[in-house]
Amino acid sequence: MSTEESQFNVQGYNIVTILKRLEAATSRLEDITIFQEEANKKKFGVERIGGKAAESSFTPSGEKSSTPVSASKAIPAKSSASASAPAPAPAAANPADESILKTLAEFVETSKNVDASTGEAAQLFKNTFEEVSNAIKKGDPSNKEALTNALKEKILKIFELKEAARSNYLNALGEASNVVIWVFTDEPVQYVADIKDTAVYWTNKVIKDNKPWVQQLLAVFEGLKTYVKGSYAKGGPFSEAYAAANPAPAAKAAPTGGAAPPPPPPPPPPASVFDSAPAASPAALFQEINQGSAITSGLKKVSPSEMTHKNPELRKQVPRPPKKPSSLAGSHTGGASTAATNKLPKTPKKELVDNKWQILHHSNTDSIITIDVEAQQSVFISNCDTVTIQLNGKANNVFLSNNKNVSLVIDSLISGIDVVKAVKFGIQVLGLVPTINIDKSDEGTIYLSKESVEHDIQIVTSSTTALNINVPKGDDDYSELAAPEQILSRIVDGKLVSEIVEHAG
Repeated sequence: MSTEESQFNVQGYNIVTILKRLEAATSRLEDITIFQEEANKKKFGVERIGGKAAESSFTPSGEKSSTPVSASKAIPAKSSASASAPAPAPAAANPADESILKTLAEFVETSKNVDASTGEAAQLFKNTFEEVSNAIKKGDPSNKEALTNALKEKILKIFELKEAARSNYLNALGEASNVVIWVFTDEPVQYVADIKDTAVYWTNKVIKDNKPWVQQLLAVFEGLKTYVKGSYAKGGPFSEAYAAANPAPAAKAAPTGGAAPPPPPPPPPPASVFDSAPAASPAALFQEINQGSAITSGLKKVSPSEMTHKNPELRKQVPRPPKKPSSLAGSHTGGASTAATNKLPKTPKKELVDNKWQILHHSNTDSIITIDVEAQQSVFISNCDTVTIQLNGKANNVFLSNNKNVSLVIDSLISGIDVVKAVKFGIQVLGLVPTINIDKSDEGTIYLSKESVEHDIQIVTSSTTALNINVPKGDDDYSELAAPEQILSRIVDGKLVSEIVEHAG
């Protein structure tokens, strides 16, 4: 025990624990007192006015004459200004929110250097964020309709500018402006990511000409996603998001004169509080606290013969193994099937994290999963089943792991494709891919482009079966080539010499 802990202990008892028990006993006594006052009011005619008791007097004829204290004396009158309910204080500024607005301000200045229409659209884009920020700070759910109208007005102006100018900058801003509607969605984090994907398609067309502009716009999305995750990750209606950010204080009713309203009834005490002494009565609680060292007198004493460190015979006994749980008592197959049945499906994910796209746990998706990639980004696809994925643009590399029935369409890659533990997969290359590595996979089909074949694409396989490679032949035809699976090895001059076994027919 440390020196600090010993300062709070007296005769082996922690003072903090004793104080907590004293607080509990005091709270119990207060409840009993309030209940007893209510009982006396009903039984003996004692009333509470303004927090003070006034006993009823009895006339000689036995009639009861109540003489309560007047309300004007029991409760001082308050002015109408002080009686009104206080207005809720505005919410404190959120650092993440302030960071987004700062980035938007820089984005507006950069947009003004592009042209007047882009600068005006960027300012409207910034104004939509300010509308949402101010609405959340006010914490008033009734402003939902007003906020919707304000956002709709600004977004429509952005689209008018886009239709008038028809530039890729305004196309990107037009798609990005819809992101402020996250406050009305049930899954705001996913909604922000989806809107960013649509905007990236247009930002890729201007990134070579104005990379700082694109970086600032994408930084707004990343900041908003972080802010939403920290504040409203569970989504829900707009009013619930307000309530979570700014819990409104309970309004106090102003007195209107006359007698003061009676206090709320206390919680009901135990049924035996007046009839018989309960087991946890106040006297019993204080008596237990004041026992001191005698509180341990009821504990069972352990003799030296029952102590393992003092009785060598006890150490010689073989300990009993723990009882096997009922879920593991069955056969190996039954246990495996039970575990598979209780395993919950994981949430599908499509997210860009540190220049790495992650596509995880997608299954039986009818629509094509489309991603616009950049040269510095890589793509990781894992645990997907029966999906089609299309990568637009030129990425660094693609890695597939533990997939089944996955079809992948790729434009171009800087490095290559790695496929590990895939079953019934398909890959189609539209542009240039230097290398393809396939390991521990079965039943794969690869369609190569003419450009990749002309640049001597390298395909490395290991522990892979039933792999077919389709090479362009003519304009719209392919020639199917089977990757070898069987290798013949011989010992020649003390060295292992291996060659592919070709099957005729």
